[in-house]
Amino acid sequence: MFFDEVQGGPPDVMYDLKVRADRDAHAEKVDLGVGIYRNGEGLYQELDCIKEAKRVLAKNDPGHDYEVTVGNAEFLDIASKVMFGDDCQRLNSKQIASVQSISGTGAVHLAALFISRCIAPCPEIYVGSPTWGNYKPAFNLVGLDIQEYSYYNRKEQAFDLSSSLDAISTAPPSSVFIFQGCCHNPTAQDPTTAQWDELILALQAGKHLPVFDIAYQGLGNGLDRDAYAIRQCAHLGLEMLVCQSFSKNFALYGERCGALHVACGDADAAARVKDRIRSLIRWEFSSSPAYGSRLVRSVLKSPDLTDAWATQLSEMRQRLGSLRQRLFMQLTEVLKTPGDWKHITDELGLFSYLQLSPEQCEELVDTHHVHMPKNGRINVSGLNERNIERVARAIDEVVRKARVGEGVVDQGSM
Repeated sequence: MFFDEVQGGPPDVMYDLKVRADRDAHAEKVDLGVGIYRNGEGLYQELDCIKEAKRVLAKNDPGHDYEVTVGNAEFLDIASKVMFGDDCQRLNSKQIASVQSISGTGAVHLAALFISRCIAPCPEIYVGSPTWGNYKPAFNLVGLDIQEYSYYNRKEQAFDLSSSLDAISTAPPSSVFIFQGCCHNPTAQDPTTAQWDELILALQAGKHLPVFDIAYQGLGNGLDRDAYAIRQCAHLGLEMLVCQSFSKNFALYGERCGALHVACGDADAAARVKDRIRSLIRWEFSSSPAYGSRLVRSVLKSPDLTDAWATQLSEMRQRLGSLRQRLFMQLTEVLKTPGDWKHITDELGLFSYLQLSPEQCEELVDTHHVHMPKNGRINVSGLNERNIERVARAIDEVVRKARVGEGVVDQGSM
């Protein structure tokens, strides 16, 4: 009786994609969908440093007690240094409030909730489009609307600096702007350091509040360079919120380990902000999972394991770069696929934003068993020695087929 009129939730593209890929029993299935790092066998890869941290943790046996509401203090200290750097003056002067979150998604939700409850009058919220699909529903969930501007120039296949600067300069003072710190999802196109400098100065001039979501630190240009925008904002004294995830760079997807950092004007404000977020966490989920944060803490407390982590991240970056080069070579030199594919080698992180139509993406799934969302975003790490040539041929086929349908004759296919 109570639930007779309840309607189902709206479609979730990535949920449907994963279910469909998992159910596909085709022998040559390729999963380029959900953003986890896959090894050369197409499988989940546990980091060696995490294997050792698990052994250390099992030996010490910390038990299964609750963590305090805001999270383990040592973990938060370590996590904040990964993000802001050991020498961050504002961090050392306690101007940054940090709390543990249920990975990066939970940090985004906490950031949205904090803004909706604690910043008055309610600011305008902006995000560049296309972007990660969870921002709008996460902010809508707490009663905030999001306005979009163009993040990506499709013609140039690059970050749209002019549109971003225009949005920042014309927004009402004290607006909120959501950015991804590195390895942009889905476009894989990040601002350069010079472009970040322009954006940050514009944010400062407009007295805006940036919210940085950084889910892939270490998988783009390395741990320090990937955090450039956040550290530059900290250096210049901007207030900001930073949503940090350890899902991707520690391969702890299911452990939901992350943090929310709020950079404030002084230590007193940071203490009040942390206490306010403590109450929000307490009312909503009481405390975050402990296991993932214990593993991260075990790694980053050990210089040897920290070095091993940095080394494996470097190996992952190099493999992603190599796969990009191979896909680019297959499309441009081997198959001579129509179109401009240079963006593949210019992009950073897990993803590549292929210029394919929703119909072409659907054909790749239905006909070729190459699973990807309809926006053309592929998980590069899903490519490997066994499948990369077949994937390239499949892309070539759907591109040429569409051109024939449009009445375009490819000289190379005659």
